[in-house]
This record gives sequence, C-alpha cells and structure tokens, in this order.
Amino acid sequence: MNQPTLQHAESTRALCVDLDGTLVATDTIWESFLILLKTAPHRLLALLFALRGGRPTLKRYLSTHAPVDPRTLPYREEVLELTRDARRAGRPVLLVTASDQATAGAIAAHVDVFDEAFGSDGRHNLKAQRKADFLASRFGRGGFQYVGDAAADLPVWKAAGDALIVAASSRTRRRAEQAVSDVTVVSERPNKWSAAIKELRPHQWAKNLLLFVPLYFAHAYDDLALLFSAVMAFFSFSFCASSIYVLNDLIDLPADRRHRTKRSRPLASGALAIPEALLLMVASFASSFLLATNFVNPGFVWVLFGYIALTTFYTFYLKQQLIVDVLALAVLFTYRVLAGSVAVEVELSFWLLAFSIFFFTSLAFVKRYSELIQLQHNNENTLRGRDYVLADVPVVTSLGPASGLLAVLVFALYINNPSIQKYYATPEALWGICLILMYWITRIWFLAARAEMHDDPVLFAVRDKVSLFSGVLVLGCLLAARF
Repeated sequence: MNQPTLQHAESTRALCVDLDGTLVATDTIWESFLILLKTAPHRLLALLFALRGGRPTLKRYLSTHAPVDPRTLPYREEVLELTRDARRAGRPVLLVTASDQATAGAIAAHVDVFDEAFGSDGRHNLKAQRKADFLASRFGRGGFQYVGDAAADLPVWKAAGDALIVAASSRTRRRAEQAVSDVTVVSERPNKWSAAIKELRPHQWAKNLLLFVPLYFAHAYDDLALLFSAVMAFFSFSFCASSIYVLNDLIDLPADRRHRTKRSRPLASGALAIPEALLLMVASFASSFLLATNFVNPGFVWVLFGYIALTTFYTFYLKQQLIVDVLALAVLFTYRVLAGSVAVEVELSFWLLAFSIFFFTSLAFVKRYSELIQLQHNNENTLRGRDYVLADVPVVTSLGPASGLLAVLVFALYINNPSIQKYYATPEALWGICLILMYWITRIWFLAARAEMHDDPVLFAVRDKVSLFSGVLVLGCLLAARF
C-alpha cells in the first residue's frame, strides 16, 4: 500500500476531492439539519415534505434554509495539503460532492484551493455511479485521481483507476483494494469506541458523587440496601448526564469548534459523526432509564426526566441569559443532591440545600470568569454563546468569591446548630472544614485570575493534587467529628 503522495501522478491528471467525510471530518447535510433544528424548528414539517422529493430536494431545502458556515467546519489538513500540492504542480483541482451545489460553492470559496466545485443540483444526486460517470465524461477513465472516504466512492475509484482514501472503515478499505490495484491511504480512521467513550465524558461523572451526600448526612451509610440504591442511582444519573452532554455538543458544534479546548472534542473534531452521536445519546439515556426502573425507585425516574427538562431548557435558552445561566448551573449541581435524596428516600436538610446553592454558584462564576479571562488572550470582547463581555469581569470577581464564602458561613452556622450533637461525638472538629473550604475557594479564584485553571472547576479539582489533598483533609475532619 502506498504512502500519501502525489509524486507518481501525471502533471496533467486532475485531482478530484469529495467533501463530506473527506475534505471535512463531518457531514454537511447533518450539520444543516442541526442548524435547522436549533434556529428554525418550525420548518421541520416542511423538511419532511422536501424529503418526499428525494435526497437532492432535501439537500437543496437544507442549503437554502439552514446553510452551513464554512468557517465552522473541521477541515482535514492532510487533504488540504494534497490539494495545495496539486495546485502547485499545475494540476486541475475540483471539489465534487453529493452535497448541494450551494454548499459546495460556499466551501470551495472559503478554502480557496479548488478550480471548480460541483454538487447536487436539487434534482440529481451527484454520488456513487453518477459521480463516476460525470468525472469519466469530463476527464476520461483513468484521467483523474479521486479522494474519498466511503463505500459510495467505490465506483469513482474504479473509474479513476486508483484510490486515495481518507479515514475509511476497514471494510471500505478492503473493498477498494479489491477494486483497484493502486490504493493510497491519506489518513487513518479514528478509533470510534475511544471517541464514543470520550464523548460520554466519564470524567464528568465525578460531579455525580453528590448523589451520595444525602446518604452520608442522613447517617445511613451502613444500610447496604440504601447504599446499593445510591450506587445504581449514581450510574443511572451519570448515563443520563452523558446523554445531555452529547446533546449539548450537537447543539453547540459551531461554537465548540472555535473554542480553545472544546474544539478537540470528538464531535467538534469530527472523530465522531453526528449520526453516531445521536445513537450514542439514545443508548446512554436508555441505559440510564433501565438502571433507574430496575434498581432504584419510580420517584428517581421522574427526577431523571426533570433533569433532562432542566438541562434542555438551559441548553436552548438559559445559557444565553446574563446571571441566570450561572444560577441555573448552581441549581443543576444542587439538583444532584436532590436526586440522591430521592434515590435513598431521605429528607434533605435546609443546611445542605443552602450550602449547595451558594457553593455551586461560586463555582459557576469561576467557569464564566475563566472564559472571560481567555477573551483577553484572544483579543475578543464578547463571550460566544453567552451574554457576557470583558467589562463584566469586575462584577464576576465580586459575586463569585462572595458566594463561596457565604457557603462557608452556612456551614459554620450548621456546626453551631445544637441538633448536630446527636450525630457527631466531637462536632468541634468540623471547624477544620471551614478553614479548608475558605482556603480552597480562595485558591480557585487566585488560579482563575492567573489563567491557570481549566474552565470547568469541578474537572480541575478532580485532577488537581492540592484539591484532592484538601478533600482528604475534609474527610479526616468528618471522621474525627463522627468518631
């Protein structure tokens, strides 16, 4: 099998490049569908009527009412380099795709490496054998090279006489090797299982340890039946949260691709295709629902639906509202504590709810503050997808630390509550937790101001040695107070 090079090609031989999955690591039809779903969901019925006219009609409808922004697509640099090499060699370079002509033209104009761009015309789908016939009539059989990625490209590779393959499946690769004698692998296919696991973000499951908090403060952690329910609730809630993470990434694709860290996520980078992500989202929620119905209780199932409703409302509306988005994040964290209480059927205390609201409001402000600080490095003024500007930094730095210290105050008042005497042999040891919390919250804000912290403070805490050691000290104080 050849290495990715064009040196063996004749200088007059045209280089023809596919779009979806080849030039870009995504499918522009699915991209348009997501845009339509987000910006004009009222057009979905009309989309179904367009589908009755066939795929070319559907593509024309999407390109008209939900055009993709070429600036937001994940381009494959290795394919762009092939086209640049061909241009430098004086060879004709064409973009030939089954996507609509309008999409092909817009992308070709953006990348500025193609002599011509051809796509479906609203009546005919420029794909598979139709594409092969088109190129063969224009350049003659064997008169062009073709860069593709899917089984639908096999007739085109046969007409070309060789194959340039981009991120194809092993089955497509084998079929290409059987169809033509000269196969060049431009880039390997990413590991889909690895991408799927990464997309579920299991590291974020650390947040769901909050479900165990009600069990601890009810001092029922020695009840094995309740402990089992809490463990099952943890996994159920985690799968539910993961399904929402996938949904968020689908909705936020354009913004994520411009973000300094989110651009490497499986969906944003193209390692995971949009249909694969949709399937992953459904499978994740199904796992969550099965665990909840079989191993927890009916009330917890309703809690899951409530979480989905809240997070969906946050995704589509609340996250773009000033201050409301921060309070919504705090509520979603506190909701995990509520979910834990429903799972083990214990009543939540006022103290725990008050502490959670203030504490997680501070962490939510840290998240926004870290994103605002990054704007300074990017010479930007407005946070994309959020209603914040650089001028908000002083206000955020006032509200955020204050919320965190209010959480410490609530905990201090809880310690002074006479009712806790029956749960703790030495409640004075809990004062150590106040000092640890004050140190940790203050340190988080110092690091955020220095742009030394990940924009997700919970993820940062899970990986930060000082934070982990602080957690061990808190546990030590709890044990000292209890026993």
